[in-house]
Amino acid sequence: MFQSNLARLAARARARWVMIAGSDGVLLETDSRAFRTEAEAIAAQFASLFRISRKVAGDTESGGLQSALLVTEQGKILLQALNEDYILILFLEPDSHAGKAFFEISRAAGPIEKELRY
Repeated sequence: MFQSNLARLAARARARWVMIAGSDGVLLETDSRAFRTEAEAIAAQFASLFRISRKVAGDTESGGLQSALLVTEQGKILLQALNEDYILILFLEPDSHAGKAFFEISRAAGPIEKELRY
C-alpha cells in the first residue's frame, strides 16, 4: 500500500529502511524485508519512545513534539509525526544528512498522509 512512497523516501533520504507505525506501536508498513520478523518489535519500541517524548514535551510546555533524531554508532534514527496517530521511522546511513532527510519527509508526508485516510 505505502511501498512506492516508502521506497522513494528511502532512496532520496539515503535511509537503510523506513517504516510507518501507529502511535500505539503497531507496525503499519516497512520497506525492509531483511528484518520483517523484528520490524513489529522495533516499531513498538520506537513508538513507545516517541509517545513518552511527546508527553515530556507537553509536560514541560515545550509544545507538541513533531520529530526526534537519535544518533547511534551505526547511523541516525529519525522519528517524525505524520499526525496524532502515526509516525514515520527512518534509519539513515551514518554519513546521511538529517536536514535532507527532514526535507524529503516533508515532500513524502502529503502522499503518505493521503494514503492513511483511505
